[in-house]
Amino acid sequence: MGNVQNNTILFEEETVIQWIKDHAQPLSTIDPEAPFTDLSTFIHRLQDTKVVGFGESTRGARSAHQMYVMKHRFLRFMVEKLEFRSLALELHWLIGVELNEYLRKGIGNPRTILFNAWGPLQTEEILAAIQWMRLYNEQNPNDAIQVFGGYSSDLHAKVFDVVSNYVRLCALERIVEIDIHYSVLRSADIKNKEIQQVLIHHAKLAYELVSSLPIQEGYDLVLQYARFILCFYEQQTCDKLNLDQKFYKSMILWHEHTGNQIVYWGGIGHTAANNILANGESVGSHLRKHLGVGYISIGLTFHHGSGVDLIPSPSPDFAEAILGAVDLKNYFLDIRSQQPKSVYAWLNSPTKTRVIGPYYDKEKDADFHMTGVLADWFDIIIHTQEITPAEILTK
Repeated sequence: MGNVQNNTILFEEETVIQWIKDHAQPLSTIDPEAPFTDLSTFIHRLQDTKVVGFGESTRGARSAHQMYVMKHRFLRFMVEKLEFRSLALELHWLIGVELNEYLRKGIGNPRTILFNAWGPLQTEEILAAIQWMRLYNEQNPNDAIQVFGGYSSDLHAKVFDVVSNYVRLCALERIVEIDIHYSVLRSADIKNKEIQQVLIHHAKLAYELVSSLPIQEGYDLVLQYARFILCFYEQQTCDKLNLDQKFYKSMILWHEHTGNQIVYWGGIGHTAANNILANGESVGSHLRKHLGVGYISIGLTFHHGSGVDLIPSPSPDFAEAILGAVDLKNYFLDIRSQQPKSVYAWLNSPTKTRVIGPYYDKEKDADFHMTGVLADWFDIIIHTQEITPAEILTK
């Protein structure tokens, strides 16, 4: 150990490790049902935030049990102590609507719904979190938690029909108005750029119409459909709009409508507050630009563990090699804390961080990473020394 060259900046590894030891706060447990005593300092750290992103560094075929249950525990804490009321998941918004209907009314089977989501959400740990949210809503029907998916693709005719049927039932005098707006949208060629603003105009007027309707049974679902119809057409106006941009726009629209503070679960590359992906900026980058300090980025890292194959200890040029030098099983580290020059150099120089997706080759472990500046990516790091596999969802 000693002075380490991290690209162009020197830092003293011993100083960095000692600083982490001095500032790391151990997590006494990762059990979601445990008391929140060890999380009490998070209250002032996360107050006045609008969105908090939890980005895990391993997912898919190597999803980690510890990361899932820690996210679940933090979700409970943020709901019960900080009044967060929405959870954003990386899934199609129609699947999100189904999950939300389960949370609100107990409609549907959450296990079946999650089978239609993508791989990293198909775990027993995610199901347990969804079931807890439903239990919370049953006990607090006037203060419910919601969930939504930020990804959208083609709109189904059912979406328009649900909105129109609600208008027909509770405000028949306005059915012609809503049908005019939606008939334009249903028949339009969305690839025709010359009419995109016209489509947005009709979708916006339809949304405003629905927003003004009397609140009867099913109103929340109808308003959600109308909102996502608007979001869909707004997204068509941007050339080469990537998935992260779409997700960001959906999240902001949800926040502005509901007023809810949002917990966002995603991959570390998507939640990072200043990260450039192969196809553009991350969701977290957009959120940081839009919300400023109203967006908090939390990175979930690990040192080693096991999945289908062994995931070895990281090479010395990885951030996890230094984070793992602290003799704590699980801890969190606020990297915005006051720092000596050597620590500042480490946090503000490019470094490697593990990113393991659905596919992994233990012989090429060093290839599964992203390179960037920790101080730009994260506000807080939650580090786990050893991970074990998540429990894959069964029917």
